[in-house]
Amino acid sequence: MRALDGIKVLDLTTIVSGPFAAAILADFGADVIKIEPPGGENARKFSSPDPSLMMGSLTPHIMNLQRNKRAMVLDLRNEQGLKIFSELVLWADIVLDNYRPGVTTRLKIDYASLKKINPKVIACSITGFGLTGPEKDRAALDATVQAYAGVMGMTGDPNGSPVRAGPLYGDLSAGMGGALAILAAVIGREKTGEGQHIDISMLDIQMALINYHATMQIMSGVPAPRTGNEMQLHVPYNSYQATDGWIFVAVTIDTHWDGLIKKLKSMELPSAAKLCVHELEDGSLSEREARIASRDLINRNMSKIIAFCSKGHWVKELTEAGIPVAPVNTLGEAVEDSQVLSRNMIVSIEHPEGGSYKATGNPFKMSNSENEIFNPPPTLGQHTEQILAEVLNYSPEQIKLFYENEVVG
Repeated sequence: MRALDGIKVLDLTTIVSGPFAAAILADFGADVIKIEPPGGENARKFSSPDPSLMMGSLTPHIMNLQRNKRAMVLDLRNEQGLKIFSELVLWADIVLDNYRPGVTTRLKIDYASLKKINPKVIACSITGFGLTGPEKDRAALDATVQAYAGVMGMTGDPNGSPVRAGPLYGDLSAGMGGALAILAAVIGREKTGEGQHIDISMLDIQMALINYHATMQIMSGVPAPRTGNEMQLHVPYNSYQATDGWIFVAVTIDTHWDGLIKKLKSMELPSAAKLCVHELEDGSLSEREARIASRDLINRNMSKIIAFCSKGHWVKELTEAGIPVAPVNTLGEAVEDSQVLSRNMIVSIEHPEGGSYKATGNPFKMSNSENEIFNPPPTLGQHTEQILAEVLNYSPEQIKLFYENEVVG
């Protein structure tokens, strides 16, 4: 048995944030029905001229974010389509959307309407800026929310341009936040017997993730500087180039620094590197405040020291000494890493049109749950007939009529 077996979800979402929230629930075993408009959701249209970035009719967005779901095409602007949707709401525990504010009201699928049909239903709306506030109607994409929240203003080299996070950090964290809030609401419903509406804002999630940096800004009034790979409170905390690539060393407590100096002194290094180690042996640097004041000295010498050996050598030596260190992997190296593979974080998934492909796995490992299951993502409307027949008990004649009238697809 999986943790969410028996939980039923209607997924009205598109692109990334909402689909990721629903995918998390599906990976835990929830029965997720993906409802798409005629023609399919926008992510189905993100084809690429590079054939290596497509497989059959499915884009990478669909392949990764729609696994473990069933899919149907339903025209919510059609009166009969809205009736079918209402019947699905009676069946469902959760209705998830990431429309812009006001769209669900126009479609008559807002929480007030859903609650009249099913008082126990939990609705979750993921938007860029929330359902309330003076900026709620702004168009939002991952990068614009990162910019608005101050994340981009904190990211990048000190004298360079603001930089966004590489992955769709704003979208994906909002999706994960939505899944967390939904699970909290499910537990709350067990206590009260009532559903509720969850309002997830990408901006809110970004502000929450800024966390103590926001507190530091409010306390001091000093804007958080762009520090590249470094951190205001710690030194060394940076990437350094070895003979064959880069490593990242992160010293946050005094014992890490002491261990680093001890390890460097014990290693066989060229005389030029030993001179750099000697410069770092100053006893005053054992205290974090002194290291912050000597940032340039430490970075200059660390760069010269690390340049003498390979990244594999440094990672082995510093790891053995208990120093936080990592190779700066390319994405290609990360997806083939032994630790990543041992945690089943790269999995093989069947393609519904034949063959299989690799995708990221489920990051939530639970002891009281059966082995992870990764069913293929659906093609457009693949389960429409099955859902109408098995979930809503429509007859073959009725289903045929729905198709003919383009209510479903």
